[in-house]
Amino acid sequence: MKKKLCVIIIAVISCLCLCAFTFDANSSVKTLTKPYITTYDCTFARFGNVDLLEKYDYLKITFIDDKELEVSFKRKNGKKHTYTCDYTYNEETRQFEAEIGIFGFRFKQATVIENGKFTISMPLLGKPLAMIFES
Repeated sequence: MKKKLCVIIIAVISCLCLCAFTFDANSSVKTLTKPYITTYDCTFARFGNVDLLEKYDYLKITFIDDKELEVSFKRKNGKKHTYTCDYTYNEETRQFEAEIGIFGFRFKQATVIENGKFTISMPLLGKPLAMIFES
């Protein structure tokens, strides 16, 4: 009788412990150790008074690994463009910094990733450029 009660108690405790943890089949070590490594879609983009999202099918930044990122975009009824560059990321401040060449121009930006999003804001050709990216 004591053995049955002991087995039942162990089984109940085991079930409770297993139910307390959930495992996502899509998760990976990368997600757990470097959660910022993902694709960020542009959700807001203004260049001066122009809403860039009206002119583009998509604007994305994808962190490929812990050293390289990819900027990709496609104009409506146009072709896709993809550029890669190296970046640095500070785990403590959550700031990344990258410099990339697009269409013959060099762009350098440092920004902080918070709550799965970051903002890029800089003057470009005398006009303000503001973009928000979210994962």
